[in-house]
Amino acid sequence: MTSPIENHDSIEKRPINQDNVSPAITVLTASVVPEWPRSWKAYAALVAGFFMMFNCWGMVNAYGAFMGLYDAHLMTQNSDLQLSLVGATESFLLLLPSVFAGRLLDARRHYYLGFTGFLLLFLGYFLLSFTSHAGLKDQGNYGLVWLTSGLLAGLGMTCFFTYSSHNVIQWFPRKKYIAAGITSTGAGAGGIIYPLAFKFLVARFGFPIGVRILSGIVAGTTLIAFVLGVPCRDVPRRKVGAAFKLSTWIDKQALSNQSYTFYVIAVALVYGGFYSVAFHVTEWAEIKGFGTEEDIPGGTGVRPGSSGFRTFWFLTIMNGASIIGRLASAWFATHLSNPIAVHTLTCFLASLLAFFFWPFATNNAGAIAFCTIFGILGGSMLSLPASGVAYLIPDSRHSHVGQWTGMMWSGVSIFALIGPLIAAALKRRFGVDAVGYWTGATLLVTSVLFAVSMWLKRKEDQRSATSTLVGPGEKSGQGTPGSPASFVDTVV
Repeated sequence: MTSPIENHDSIEKRPINQDNVSPAITVLTASVVPEWPRSWKAYAALVAGFFMMFNCWGMVNAYGAFMGLYDAHLMTQNSDLQLSLVGATESFLLLLPSVFAGRLLDARRHYYLGFTGFLLLFLGYFLLSFTSHAGLKDQGNYGLVWLTSGLLAGLGMTCFFTYSSHNVIQWFPRKKYIAAGITSTGAGAGGIIYPLAFKFLVARFGFPIGVRILSGIVAGTTLIAFVLGVPCRDVPRRKVGAAFKLSTWIDKQALSNQSYTFYVIAVALVYGGFYSVAFHVTEWAEIKGFGTEEDIPGGTGVRPGSSGFRTFWFLTIMNGASIIGRLASAWFATHLSNPIAVHTLTCFLASLLAFFFWPFATNNAGAIAFCTIFGILGGSMLSLPASGVAYLIPDSRHSHVGQWTGMMWSGVSIFALIGPLIAAALKRRFGVDAVGYWTGATLLVTSVLFAVSMWLKRKEDQRSATSTLVGPGEKSGQGTPGSPASFVDTVV
């Protein structure tokens, strides 16, 4: 077998047969690759990943501010279910085509995805500004709002989503959890900046002009992401096969991997539950009397509420706190070498918070505390899925990490669509407290599924270790991420 220790490039470009690789070679291989990349392109990709997340999940996180305006002013005749569908469509379309995006990334088609994402996102929000005539009361056209910010922008978001985590994991193989965590903070930053910018611009210029200016911000930041998102060429390129062949897009080994299957179901429930709260938090604050919905040009005045605290601040606080959770979870996942353990704990704590704080908060201090803590836990839950796939994927399939990640997100998409719709239906039937109970129930089940996935992964590792000890020539074990063996596989 050709030695994998000739030089840095050969280590990263040449697939290594995991059978019969001695521990000595593995440790030496890991030691010659720097802990942090030395190429400026790696850090440019990190900045690019930040702005990609800023404009995909950051904009989804900001939808609560848009929905509040639609409900209070532009589309008062439309139901909560219809308004929730716009944001749910963004999430659904952001995730559903990921199975194709992930496979194209493995084939190093980064720039095609980047340019398409830039174009669709800009057009989606620019055309949104023409959906409400002068922006006066009830002048919003629901169908056009769904078509532009739901369908068109959602398709643009999917081009950036898998791209962001896939690229930094390849550039930072020894610090992949930290790099993915830093990238994911873009979602929290977008969730802060976009609601504030939207509120300010609409209040100052009205909906049409304000959203046009906002689309300019989207265009500028996505262009930065497109230019800086340089792919890592040290990782082997997997050419795309026949476009209409199922195996081109679906890896059957992923479907037969039990720990991966349970993990995908768990992540699906995270997205079905968390965004139900995110979409309704401003309305919850208003109904409970914690805040008021401010007036806008051509509006009808401040809506009822016992506090002068503006409702959009609750969403902003939640998104801002998520940055803490994203960075903290990356640190813990790195030091534990197990992102699923972090996932399990944060989902369990978030379920208790949704069960007991959302329905029973009685004052502004309690509401702000809920948004802060739930935001921290939510940031952790939403930032870890790609790292979890990198942890679960067998050593022999690391070149398929984009494909496995894309398959996961496509599977999650249907729950991201129906979760907020179920919450909206429950709210209409039982009141706003039902949203918290729905989120709490889904996250409680999620924590159990994550624990099962983690247990199955350990069983797989034990079986692999046993087969390795039986004798040479048999199938080697799956290394634990963070160990030298897993590092070699992540690199190659």
